[in-house]
Amino acid sequence: MEDLHECWMTMPDEDLSDIYRKRLREQKRLARMTFIPLLPALVIYGFIGWTSFLVYEASGFVKGAMSFTVGRAFYYIGFAVSGAMISTVSIRRRWLIFLPTALMVPFVIFLFNELSAEILLMLAYLLFVYFRLGTVLSDLDLLRSLPRFPFDKHSADRDLRIMNSKDAERYIDLASGKAVATGYESIFTDKAELPKKSGH
Repeated sequence: MEDLHECWMTMPDEDLSDIYRKRLREQKRLARMTFIPLLPALVIYGFIGWTSFLVYEASGFVKGAMSFTVGRAFYYIGFAVSGAMISTVSIRRRWLIFLPTALMVPFVIFLFNELSAEILLMLAYLLFVYFRLGTVLSDLDLLRSLPRFPFDKHSADRDLRIMNSKDAERYIDLASGKAVATGYESIFTDKAELPKKSGH
């Protein structure tokens, strides 16, 4: 696959527009993955929590009868908050996506005395997202900085109107991959004229 940062000058607007849409969809997909387990986790751990409380109450509030597994639900809440940040974070501050999930670890340990391997899987996914966002956000920043962004027909027509005919023709040739004359070729093809000697 061609490197966008090296080939964008020779790419037509349609290809740049497709790449831009794909990068946006990928960023949203990376964020959406953190929300998928949230509702099942809240249902499952909520059910466990209520069941545990009823058992605790039925046992006469005997110490140790209460299960604190319900605290794991907070991991998924932090994970979802990290997902929301994936959609809005900049390339330089993408490390912030770890904070909501990581902060849930001491919170759950302190309140519920609970720690599970689930949080390690969440942090591993966020580590993958961190490196992937480096590419996705870099491409998006490049595309947004181009003068032809957002690569629609109206912006192309406007650019052609503000250029004179010669510059427009050169731009079209460049976009189509044709060689563009720079004017320096004449030094190889034109015959040099020697200065005439003035007679005395």
